[in-house]
Amino acid sequence: MSKKDKSKFRKRIKTQILKEMAEIQGKPPVAPPVSSPTATGTPPPIPPQKKAAPTQASVLTAEPLNYIKKDLKKSAVIIALLIIVLVALVIADTKYDILLKLGNQIFRILHLNV
Repeated sequence: MSKKDKSKFRKRIKTQILKEMAEIQGKPPVAPPVSSPTATGTPPPIPPQKKAAPTQASVLTAEPLNYIKKDLKKSAVIIALLIIVLVALVIADTKYDILLKLGNQIFRILHLNV
C-alpha cells in the first residue's frame, strides 16, 4: 500500500471512529421504567443488564497495545541474551585470556598502532 493510500485509509478510519463515538455519546441514557411496588410490597425483579459489545474504536486502540507488548517482550529477551553472552565472555576471558589475544590479532590485521 502506498503512502497516499495509507494516509487516506487512516483518515477514513479516524472519521468512522469519530462518527461512532459521536453517536454513542449523543444518545441520551435510557432511564429504566419506574413501576409502583406490587401489593405484597416486594420490589419488581430487575432484568439482567447486557454487557456492551466492544466498539470498533476500543478494538482499534487495543491492537497497537498488543503490538507494543510483543515488541517489549522481544526486546527484553534480546537484552537478556546479550547479558548472558557478555557474562560468558568475561568468565572465559578470566580463564583463557581470549579477549586480549583477539584484540591483538585485530590490531595486527588492520595495521593499527597505538
